[in-house]
Amino acid sequence: MKKLTYFIAPVIAMSLGMVSCSKDDNKTTTPTTTTPTATGPTAATPATPGDVDGALISVRMDYNSQPAGSPVPVKITSEIGLAVFFSAPGSSTKLDAGTVAVNTYNLDKGTDNSYSKVATIASTPADLNFDNGSSWNVGGSSNVTAFSVNHTAAFPSFDGTMPSSITKSSGLTIQLDNSTLSGADSVLVLVAAGSKSFTKTFGPNAGTATISAAELSGFPAVTDNSAVMEVCPYNFTTTTKNGKKYVMIKEQAVVKNININ
Repeated sequence: MKKLTYFIAPVIAMSLGMVSCSKDDNKTTTPTTTTPTATGPTAATPATPGDVDGALISVRMDYNSQPAGSPVPVKITSEIGLAVFFSAPGSSTKLDAGTVAVNTYNLDKGTDNSYSKVATIASTPADLNFDNGSSWNVGGSSNVTAFSVNHTAAFPSFDGTMPSSITKSSGLTIQLDNSTLSGADSVLVLVAAGSKSFTKTFGPNAGTATISAAELSGFPAVTDNSAVMEVCPYNFTTTTKNGKKYVMIKEQAVVKNININ
């Protein structure tokens, strides 16, 4: 479980960073990278948004691992609810919005007014009932008027092959087409090892996600399977409540341990 929470923090940080993204079919960008930490599931500061007053984010994380002695890989699925409310579009100041819940599960409010809730195996709750949608209820405060909204869009899905190891001098290529990807507006690909991480965003029609040898050159060699790769397709839509615009995001985060040569 401790190893699992190591990966949840960067997933949360990247998910909140999506607030500033826009739909793009082919453009590839390199945003600021996020270094994973072992501090567990804490909501990181999101990137400054463009024209929205807040975000409601549903994340399904599939962590693929093969523990020592296990003859087959093990997949652990976690569901994560995230919410953030800004004082104005373009501001990084986050507001208290009262009690915020998804599918009746109350999110935990951080000291910076970011909201998060992680559900996974052997915890309570074990899931957030995302199979039945994401029904959000914002209790409201003096700064945010209460509202409810049901985000019914399906989760995007990546079902492609992720390597067990990558060779820096050869770069990394992952297939992103109709046979591996569905329901996504964009896809984030992350590689991380130790204090080094690199993230790149691809459009859903990219065909392949490529991280070059030059972009991998600064990574250390890893032989104990402790490096990590994440492929994160996501989609989003906006809604207006009480005269304010909110973005609703659904993301799948496929996480795998790898070696780096």
